Amino acid sequence: MKYILVLITIVGVFCVSCGKKQSQEKPPATGNPVEQYGDVMSKTLNKAKSIDAVLPMKQLIDSFYAQEGRYPSSLQELVEKNYVKEIPAPPKGYRYSYDSGSGKIGLVPETN
Repeated sequence: MKYILVLITIVGVFCVSCGKKQSQEKPPATGNPVEQYGDVMSKTLNKAKSIDAVLPMKQLIDSFYAQEGRYPSSLQELVEKNYVKEIPAPPKGYRYSYDSGSGKIGLVPETN
């Protein structure tokens, strides 16, 4: 009788632990690892360039806001009020996206 209870317990634990589990593993990557690495590095470089372009502009906008009590109506107003001599060029293939209501600036791909 004791052996039957032990056997039933073992079988019960085995059945519960063998239930279908959804795999949380990512599917294996396909393609050439060198190409994948190059793609990741290219995206990282583009992200770094966008941060380099946007961060100084954001600082100018914040300075304008601190002194004027409002966000500039356009990026050109930063030039007109002598916060900067000229608006720096965005990275190739991008243009600035500016919201004068919130002072948010970003980059968006140029449309051809």
